[in-house]
Amino acid sequence: MESQRLINLCEAIDSSVKESCNDCVTISFSGGIDSSLVAFVAKKYCDVELISVGTKNSHDLKAAETAAEMIGLKVKKVVMSPEDIIEEAGELQRSLKLEPIEVEFMLPFWIVAKNSTSPVLMCGQGADELFGGYARFRKTGSKNDLGREVSDLIERIPEREKKISEKFDLKLSCPFLSEKVVKAGEAYSQEERIGKVGKEPLRKAAVRMGLPEEIAKRKKKAAQYGSGSQKAIRKMMKCKIELQFDFESKDMANSVVIATEPENKGWVETKVEGNCVNAVIKAKDIGSLRETFEDFMACVSVAEKVSEQ
Repeated sequence: MESQRLINLCEAIDSSVKESCNDCVTISFSGGIDSSLVAFVAKKYCDVELISVGTKNSHDLKAAETAAEMIGLKVKKVVMSPEDIIEEAGELQRSLKLEPIEVEFMLPFWIVAKNSTSPVLMCGQGADELFGGYARFRKTGSKNDLGREVSDLIERIPEREKKISEKFDLKLSCPFLSEKVVKAGEAYSQEERIGKVGKEPLRKAAVRMGLPEEIAKRKKKAAQYGSGSQKAIRKMMKCKIELQFDFESKDMANSVVIATEPENKGWVETKVEGNCVNAVIKAKDIGSLRETFEDFMACVSVAEKVSEQ
């Protein structure tokens, strides 16, 4: 039973990766099991470009370098200063209107897409949801539903990873979210997948497929932590203003949010609750905060007038 399930999972992963390898691919590479496994398989079928993103001496850059060497590939390292990260985070937030935590963990993917030289952008998204990789799944009393985790991610991909890929004229590939891999993964019970360290069936499959055990057994390190993006963003954004606006209707509130996109290096987070708009304006210093605030308020004023017409 175990052997056949494992064989099916290995075959599903291999086939899913192969389907996207008609041309050369770029892989968002952290050196962890997810991106390392898809890179290891992809190199059998096409030319592979690995790109890793992080601040100087970050976990991901070091892990990516050692993992790339072990699987016989070279990795392009994009080293970001805190100032670079803030600028890129602002551009990402304005482009996709993501939640703050999403900006933090999607930022490395955004920068990889921007630096890709291949037509296909491949990633390891979905492995943590399908195979129970997150530490929160193993907390005492946690109520887990991996099926729901996977379906929610599949619904979110078009508004996040897919939009980023398309912005840079790339085709997105998420092998772990293919129907065949999800089916093969779900042959294991939720308890088997979560296990004591997470992703146990995937780790066994990786070793069976030839990935070095040192990589297959690496612990999970979330993108925002491994790359250093979260620390840089939270350290640099020292100043903020919180605002609340009440409008005549929810439609007007939504119209205002859509129209408020300040063209500067500040960072504006907006959320609609009923006919109310809550806004948080952030910047690295008082001067930038004032500039962003004034720009934002001008956008609100114009948007409100247009909505009333």
